[in-house]
Amino acid sequence: MSEAITVSAISKSFAGKRAIESIFSELSFVCVPGTFTSIVGPSGCGKSTLLNLLAGLEAPDAGTVEISQNPIGYMMQDPLLLSWRTLEENAFLGAEIKRRNSYRDQCSDYFVSFGLAGSESIYPNAASGGMKQRVAIVRTLLTQPQIMLLDEPFSSLDFDTKLRSQQCVLQYQKQHSATVLLVTHDIEDAIALSDRVIVLAAGKPTSLRRDIKVNLDMEGHDPVEARRSERFREYFVQIWDELKLLENVTSKDGSADV
Repeated sequence: MSEAITVSAISKSFAGKRAIESIFSELSFVCVPGTFTSIVGPSGCGKSTLLNLLAGLEAPDAGTVEISQNPIGYMMQDPLLLSWRTLEENAFLGAEIKRRNSYRDQCSDYFVSFGLAGSESIYPNAASGGMKQRVAIVRTLLTQPQIMLLDEPFSSLDFDTKLRSQQCVLQYQKQHSATVLLVTHDIEDAIALSDRVIVLAAGKPTSLRRDIKVNLDMEGHDPVEARRSERFREYFVQIWDELKLLENVTSKDGSADV
């Protein structure tokens, strides 16, 4: 089986205030089709830059990024809603650009599933941060991506709404055998949703520190049931210890944490 995502020895640098700053150096990993992978790591280690490389918005200085499934859906941290379009019209945008048919009924169903029913005609300036974030998720799903790149998609949601939204994303993944790559600071979300968790190292350039396969001894994924698993705490402590160690390393070497 060919890999959905193959990252081979990529390197990436940007011009900083004083010198060229290396973000990645020969970073490699693969994602199997139909799997859910989460990426965690200290702030500023390059998680969002990695998604930009996978989405083709930026190019690596060296190495290769290969994508074997299309289309790709990319939800950035900022919902990026258009102020002159209603929430429903913003949700339509990606499907309109791709000229998808019959997306309006599907959008209505998603608005119900994500707890947005009744807000279709609201404009972004009258919507909460959580509403905008959910609209951005719906907009991504309506493009029917085979690969989903999600950058902190649940960060503005209260706990109940977050779990409901996560269930919707997992349902889409299962129905479409989609490959999902999630960037998150929330360890619990990473464990509850993922088949594996990649921990990126602190400092520059960033490297892959740990690649942890998640097995909660349960069929499928459910963000509520996952948290009840006896093994959930074991994974949490394992990943937390890694991140605390990275935090100490960052403090000692004086690297900026931005």
